[in-house]
Amino acid sequence: MTAFLPLPSMQVNLADSELLQMQRRSILAPMFALLAGCATIPPPVPDGYAGPTAVLSDSGLPDSRSRATLFSALALDGQPLADSLTATRKASFNQGFAITVRLSSRKIKAVPAKVRIIGTHQTGAPIHELAARAAGTFFSVEGTVDFKPVEGRYYTVTGKLSKEQSCVWIVDDEKFEQVTEKVCSP
Repeated sequence: MTAFLPLPSMQVNLADSELLQMQRRSILAPMFALLAGCATIPPPVPDGYAGPTAVLSDSGLPDSRSRATLFSALALDGQPLADSLTATRKASFNQGFAITVRLSSRKIKAVPAKVRIIGTHQTGAPIHELAARAAGTFFSVEGTVDFKPVEGRYYTVTGKLSKEQSCVWIVDDEKFEQVTEKVCSP
């Protein structure tokens, strides 16, 4: 059985109308901001591009169930790239302290470019990062390198993280040689 209760009549004056609009805006603004944060990053090689290309991949390994070492390309000529840090963070979301490593690889134009690269530890939960930083066991290094990819070649962002010195650079996968300068922490 459904009962309907009469609602009291409401008179809306201009002040109430403005209040309603403000309430709607206060609800809609965060929703739009949240959706904007979900925007996808366009690929570095647009559809229909017929020029020379190469492949640039990230690297990394889990150090434990809750921490990983990642080496990633973050931007190409100032344009953000889909990267392993973001992919790993998304894959690890809502898993407690566990980390699920996801490595990114992307096709790029085989033309000289500036690449922002990073080598860092990443944890499954922010509290672990804070504790590792406090203990002096969380290392990270980031910088921009000049990169001249060759058509058809495969490259990987790699490096080393340690208390003494942390470095990140790009290597040619076929020749196993360094193709950019190293970015190192002091």
